[in-house]
Amino acid sequence: MPVATFYRRLRRRLPLTRPAPGTALIRPDASPLQARRETLDLVCSILSDAGVPFFCVRPLQVRPPIVAVPEEERTRALTALARSGRPLHAGPVRFRGVPKVTPLRRASRLREDVRVVRVAMYFASPSHTLVLGPEHGCDLEFWARDGDMLAAPRPNRACDMVPADAEPVPGGEELFNTLVPAVRRTRTYPTRPEFLRRLIDDIDFPIDAVYTWVDGSDPEWRARRDRALAAESAGRPDLRISAQATCEARFTSRDELRYSLRSLMMHAPWVNHVWIVTDGQVPAWLDTSHPMVSVVDHKEIFTDPSVLPVFNSHAIETQLHHIDGLAEFFLYLNDDFFLGRPMPPSLFFEGNGVTRFFPSTAHVPFGDPQAQESPVHAAGMNNRRIIEELCGRTLTQKLKHAPYALRRSLLYELEERFPAEFAATARNKFRTSSDISVVSSLAHYYGYLSGRAVPGYVEYTYVDLSLRKTPAKLRRMLARRKHDAFCLNDTAPTTPEQDELLRRFLEAYFPTPAPFELT
Repeated sequence: MPVATFYRRLRRRLPLTRPAPGTALIRPDASPLQARRETLDLVCSILSDAGVPFFCVRPLQVRPPIVAVPEEERTRALTALARSGRPLHAGPVRFRGVPKVTPLRRASRLREDVRVVRVAMYFASPSHTLVLGPEHGCDLEFWARDGDMLAAPRPNRACDMVPADAEPVPGGEELFNTLVPAVRRTRTYPTRPEFLRRLIDDIDFPIDAVYTWVDGSDPEWRARRDRALAAESAGRPDLRISAQATCEARFTSRDELRYSLRSLMMHAPWVNHVWIVTDGQVPAWLDTSHPMVSVVDHKEIFTDPSVLPVFNSHAIETQLHHIDGLAEFFLYLNDDFFLGRPMPPSLFFEGNGVTRFFPSTAHVPFGDPQAQESPVHAAGMNNRRIIEELCGRTLTQKLKHAPYALRRSLLYELEERFPAEFAATARNKFRTSSDISVVSSLAHYYGYLSGRAVPGYVEYTYVDLSLRKTPAKLRRMLARRKHDAFCLNDTAPTTPEQDELLRRFLEAYFPTPAPFELT
């Protein structure tokens, strides 16, 4: 079934609020960043051409870009935008929710006491499954004159008043758009000196992203895995390998990495560099020459390469901080993690480098791990033992399957402090009940207890692809797009029909290719 047909059927099941036909501009690179940039650039260009004075304001993290205009220029500004001939929409900004907008030619209907107006355009992907509207527009603020000062109509990140007659100065895009990385400036906008200051909570350090990935359908990789499993079973009869560690579902690839990377580029375009850690494999669709992505082989990061090959994610995760060139601050993601809507870096990091982690309501069972214990539970139990021996605190909660914010230096510190545990896990070719889970649990609780990590909150959901209720849940997720992050996992082998449903869902949710995809 074509994606468009699937989406039309979905809309019949769950009606969506969409722009009238013909009002959305089709963009092959449709994304929240594209929509914000294009709208901000157009508003600034129209005001400049009309001779309307303006300056950009540093917004709070949850707000789109802001353009400030003196209140006495309100009529000229709205008239210029309305007469531009562009498909602009506008509406008053309330305290909560996405503003309701109408074509800007009806701007005269805006009440005179409305001091903040959302200006927006509608954009759509060529598939029409992604539509971006007022949630990614630009706010027009009317600053009131107070003597020789201009007063802001609402709070921002820097100041409430600026001199009315001060000359504008250029400011980097990263100051006004929370989706732009501070380390990759591409354009500037007129602003005031007050908004150029480096604030105490600014996140102006590079943040990388690290993925671990395997293509379980690769016959050469499967042969290596089968030989290793046979050798382990024969050479270490006392080794406790869980049946879940060798389940086919653990190694199945449905091209999730492609769509996870699309979600990252769409909703966290501030990421500096992407590292993909693999066992000698490269996705066929990946442009490895692109400067923003690097493929890293296990041989390049394992302290003891003689333990390779390994087929244990816990083992691989103990070595990620050895990636040559990896930034101090990074996100770690599995290929079944997806970002569902724009996420500013402040969701994961504080300006002082403190990381955020997201505790789950699910508990780590008490007791010692048994031979056929769930590998996740067993690793959590072993992490708890380490924490209890270290400081007498007890770990009880798992973490959500959402991107993990990490510091490279903290992982080195952990490895130096617990070398035996790191080395033992790194040489386990398959998940066993003696593993520790470093980047998905231990590092965050160690960071918390040493003052370098704090609990955070992320709007999140977990989807088990093998459940009968999953198709209905995917339809709701696509219609509402309300989750910051979600995990699409499989606890059992799936059917071809379930795999096809997942492919259609991912293509509809993330239709915009990442910049490093081969066409």
